[in-house]
Amino acid sequence: MRIRTEFVSQPSSAGTLFQREMEARHIPGGTLALLRGGQVCCCEAFGVKDNTGTPMSEDVLFESASLTKSLFGTLVMRLCQEGRVELDRPIMDVLRDEPWSNDPRFSNITPRHCLCHGSGLPNWQARPMDMLFDPGSAYSYSGEGYFLLQRMVEQIMGQDLNQLLHGYFLDRLGMTHSTATWIPAVGQAFSLGFGGDGSIVKIRDRRRTAGNAPEPCAAWSLYSNSFDMIKFLAYIVRDHGGLEDEVFREMTTPQNRTGEPVPWGLGWGLCRAEPHVLWHWGDNDGFKSLSILDWETGDGLCVYTNSDNGFLFWVELGKQLTDGLFFDDICSFVRQAE
Repeated sequence: MRIRTEFVSQPSSAGTLFQREMEARHIPGGTLALLRGGQVCCCEAFGVKDNTGTPMSEDVLFESASLTKSLFGTLVMRLCQEGRVELDRPIMDVLRDEPWSNDPRFSNITPRHCLCHGSGLPNWQARPMDMLFDPGSAYSYSGEGYFLLQRMVEQIMGQDLNQLLHGYFLDRLGMTHSTATWIPAVGQAFSLGFGGDGSIVKIRDRRRTAGNAPEPCAAWSLYSNSFDMIKFLAYIVRDHGGLEDEVFREMTTPQNRTGEPVPWGLGWGLCRAEPHVLWHWGDNDGFKSLSILDWETGDGLCVYTNSDNGFLFWVELGKQLTDGLFFDDICSFVRQAE
């Protein structure tokens, strides 16, 4: 996958495309970043962050939603490399906690199962949870699996997810606006989230501490934007996220749905048509986003929007900004995944 040459030689044309599509799809605001050969070649903000017309800027934060999973997956692989986590050791052999399900199959769930959505856990459910299938035998998208693995990682490391992401990635890469849990500074920088009809559907003014996925949460709680996230994509391209070759190959090898156009690696989506592509999407109420990169060409794309209309928007942008031929496959996958 490559960013089309005309958008590299004239980055303003990418901005023109972004604005045109954003207006056509009634999206109040968003941010765009492009990577070419491992170098950032475009970072821009468009539209507004709220209903009073405050301009979008590089300081504005969005809910990254499931883009959080790609950072967490890379973090887990770093911990495997350090000998702190074993991919195929059952989590309940390590985690000092009551089982989250009464089903005896729960005790067989491993980190590998969680990272490739093969745990058998539902996406979100109150405890005690159901088990949908034997761990490792099928695919079902599960944020709950990521949260379970997060609890084990936090126990091993003696730090919460926010501290770990800052220590391994955010601070090191200069992702200065990003954080994985709500603090007052997030509230000041936060964009409102808008529904498809333009109504406000998301206002964040406090930390989420209740429910099935309190923050920090590996499945959803990173607050960021394209200006910061593209730095993480560049780190994957240039340094494989700090992973040695063997560990990076493990992360990027199909682990689940291997007969499909869109198999799943460890923390990342893959594309069978272009095996050097890594991607993830984000989908929370009021926020839709995409991160995608090709570690062979060094090209990548990051889009954040503050609208429920952002899903088909980033699909269309991907088709026009890159020569990737897999966006319809990704679109079909996302429609049925959650």
